[in-house]
Amino acid sequence: MKEAFFCMLFSFLILGVVLLIGLNLSFFSPFKNAFKDFSYLDLYHAEKLDDNDFHINQDIILVNIDRLNRKEIAEVLDKLQQFQPKIIGIDIIFKDKKDPIWDNYLAGKLKDETLVFAYSIIGSNEVNTDCTLHKIDDNKGYANFNFNKETIVIRNFQGVRKLENKTLTSFPVMIAKNYMGESWYCNNEIFLEKEIPIQYTGRRDEFLILESRDLLGKEAIPFIKDKIVLVGYLGNEMAYKYDIEDKHYTPMNPKFVGKSPPDTFGLVIHANIVQMLIDGNYIKVVPNWFLGLLTIVLTFFSLAYFIYLGKKQLASYVLRLNLVQLLFTIFFVWLSLYFFKNGILFKITTITAVVVFSMGLIGYYRKLAHYLYKRFKWQGYFFHD
Repeated sequence: MKEAFFCMLFSFLILGVVLLIGLNLSFFSPFKNAFKDFSYLDLYHAEKLDDNDFHINQDIILVNIDRLNRKEIAEVLDKLQQFQPKIIGIDIIFKDKKDPIWDNYLAGKLKDETLVFAYSIIGSNEVNTDCTLHKIDDNKGYANFNFNKETIVIRNFQGVRKLENKTLTSFPVMIAKNYMGESWYCNNEIFLEKEIPIQYTGRRDEFLILESRDLLGKEAIPFIKDKIVLVGYLGNEMAYKYDIEDKHYTPMNPKFVGKSPPDTFGLVIHANIVQMLIDGNYIKVVPNWFLGLLTIVLTFFSLAYFIYLGKKQLASYVLRLNLVQLLFTIFFVWLSLYFFKNGILFKITTITAVVVFSMGLIGYYRKLAHYLYKRFKWQGYFFHD
């Protein structure tokens, strides 16, 4: 047992040196950049959303503004308000003044109490709709998904952000909060101050999308009443797959390895987050302290087992070692995917890397123990008087 402990310390030291070199040498940057946004859990999203269990989301309706001008957007909003949805989320920022006549017409349609407005946080500044169009006070939320500049794939989002003496709320959280009313749990906002994983439930095709022609000229559309309507850019309905404006990389990308264009419009990501919030369908994350403890325990017992086998000098030692490393990795990948399927994020990358790496260092540790025994008469499991 003592030898396993020292071997574990040796492997952790070597692993730390390797990581330090890898993080500081520019030679490794291409490899680091290639894998920093890769996650094997993306396999789950690809399989789940490509199965035959196709369904349309019943709670959230998306309205595409495509290339509409402000007059046309105002007409769409006017029609939507007539159909009495419970909440209309506007993922559009009318940053500058344009035609005074149509700006004034649009301003009249932006006064409805059901509207929730999006804005962007860029650095320390807020980019809002021009105050002459609408003086936005409380009924707004930032459209940023997370604030990690190194992250390209949108896997997490931060729902509440504290800056100095003010608290900012995200666009999807404001929509869910207004939609749920008294059933919104106040402690949610404390929980949402940290980045949490997004529970993706659908791509663009899993949501009901209305174009302007589907609304204008209609006397009534009953299924809009009391629903959540999100208004924003979804590209041309015939060529949206080739449009990358306001698109982001997400785990739903069918091509999760290698180069590919962004796959999901921002409005669809907002819709997925809103659905997660109103359903309370959060992904539970296994805490880091437990992952760290499990890594130490598994490393210790795996080293103890192979140190014991190594002392016996079995002919099948190397075969057993390689087989266990392979099976250990496969099992933990399967276990992680199983947990993720059941709403639990169990990050096994560090565990598998440390345990497998440590098992591969037993031979080097044995050479070190032999050197210490010859030079300093250091007594151990492998070499002793």
